[in-house]
Amino acid sequence: MTASALPSPRGRTSVRRLTRKGDRMRAVIVGAGMGGLMSALALRQSGVFASIHVYEQTKVPSTAGAGLNIPPNGARICRWLGVDLDGGDPKGPDGAIDGGRAAILESTRQFNADGSVTKRPFDHVTAAGDGAGFHHMHRLDLLMCLYKRVFEFGPDSGAPCPITVHMDCRLTELRQTDGEVTATFSNGQTATGEVLVGADGINSGTLQLAWPNPRPKRWTEVTCFRGLIPRAVVASLRKADGSALDHNPIDSFSMDRHRNDRSGATTYWVRGGELLNVWIARYEPDSAAFEREEGDWFPVGREEILREVGEAFEGSPSREDLLALAGAIVRPTKWGLYDRDALETWVQGRICLLGDAAHPMLPTFGQGAAQSFEDAAALASAFTLHKGDVATALLHYERVRHYRATRFQLGSKFAFDHLRAKDTAEQKALLEKLDERVSPAFAHDKRGGEDDSWIYAYDARNIGTELPYKRLGPWDFRRAAKTNYATVTGALWKPASPASAPRRVTREEVARHNTRDDCWVIISGKVYDITEWAPHHPGGAGIARMYAGKEATAEFGDYHSAEAVAHMAYFRVGDLIEVPVDRQKHL
Repeated sequence: MTASALPSPRGRTSVRRLTRKGDRMRAVIVGAGMGGLMSALALRQSGVFASIHVYEQTKVPSTAGAGLNIPPNGARICRWLGVDLDGGDPKGPDGAIDGGRAAILESTRQFNADGSVTKRPFDHVTAAGDGAGFHHMHRLDLLMCLYKRVFEFGPDSGAPCPITVHMDCRLTELRQTDGEVTATFSNGQTATGEVLVGADGINSGTLQLAWPNPRPKRWTEVTCFRGLIPRAVVASLRKADGSALDHNPIDSFSMDRHRNDRSGATTYWVRGGELLNVWIARYEPDSAAFEREEGDWFPVGREEILREVGEAFEGSPSREDLLALAGAIVRPTKWGLYDRDALETWVQGRICLLGDAAHPMLPTFGQGAAQSFEDAAALASAFTLHKGDVATALLHYERVRHYRATRFQLGSKFAFDHLRAKDTAEQKALLEKLDERVSPAFAHDKRGGEDDSWIYAYDARNIGTELPYKRLGPWDFRRAAKTNYATVTGALWKPASPASAPRRVTREEVARHNTRDDCWVIISGKVYDITEWAPHHPGGAGIARMYAGKEATAEFGDYHSAEAVAHMAYFRVGDLIEVPVDRQKHL
């Protein structure tokens, strides 16, 4: 069955009262993308729901972009829920509801500015020892294998807790009472349940309707070209002068990465090696088409992509290879990369956010889909533990997931070299003591050691047996005891003299200190001048560029130990106060 031949939407009545059986609850999921479908499967697995209804705004299943990576921490969840990432016919048509047709790559190759090449094998076993593995896939293939599994529990299957998918349903309204939440859609349907999951992406309607003053999408000043090349075409590629490529991907079943200070390119095989995914990014702050948010992407012609890739990699030893690859992309598209600063909470009453709706992240870490799968697993485990106590289940979900997901969200921003200055010797020494790899396996420029286990051996189903008393933080994810890091905290740079006596500060005053050389931030109602501190910060000075003059509570709060919080007293300007504009002149 192809995507265009999916079963037609069911129950096109004006009001839908979802069926409830006994004490089991009804779940409403907004968004039938990767996070939404995985959430449906996971919540069904929890055993506490009578029915699950998923509402998708598109008329037929579709997905934007080309390739993606499902690393072991995400593949582990897929295996648990019976999602077949590897099966299916690699030579089958697009949009076939089939197994995922993943490519299981052997290694990553990094092509450096000096012409050298480094190679790093993929660890498909990982510290977990379960062989979950890395799966590089066409996005549509992943979506279709999720639909395949969801349809096995469809309303006609006879399975308990059926999953029903409704297409052409754009969310327009949300209402909550003490016992229920109701969603209204553009086609007149209304769905009521005890829980609503907003899994509707970076442009989340759930977020816009249920969250007061949500943070807007932010243009990162990075554009990228995306597309796919058939295997036979890759094999025949030549440089502009007719000579063979220096490093043709056809000769290596690998992920290949090319980088300079302002640009980066990544290629890897998908669909069992039948298609090569190409992703070429460049820092382009003057790209007016995306600054105005006219659209996230649009088709581009061969002339434009060759011109821009040539400029981006001028002087690079990889330039001619990349031009050949860029010119061979079938129907290339140009994308503006957007993200959103971390939200302080993902829960409003009986509504929770999940995946890109909660923590949209750049593709640089290859963790976007995996983090939405982890969300789904943790949410299901929370309901398995707390049953019909919705408030506690959602609180548990947020407390175990917020730090980890926002950590990837923040880290993915600084994988671009134009956002992160080179580490100083001081910063490198601090990071090495942690022995925790800050970048994923396919990044060869390690910053904090070689330990990948915190990323790939993690099992999001294991949320504990009791509600954590607070949101988990970095010490809960590190294998070593917290006391082992006392020497790291004690080595943090301190100014010659601490900040002067704190005073009252308005948001308007903070906003005026919004540059790298004059950087104030707001954290938990307090204002800090981190201008001097930023170059010494173990995570890098890029934090000043991203949050200068802004609120940084969500990014800071879950990331730091009590000792690190105490260290910030050296830089405290004062306490934030909220005052009307007409009164500010009297302060």
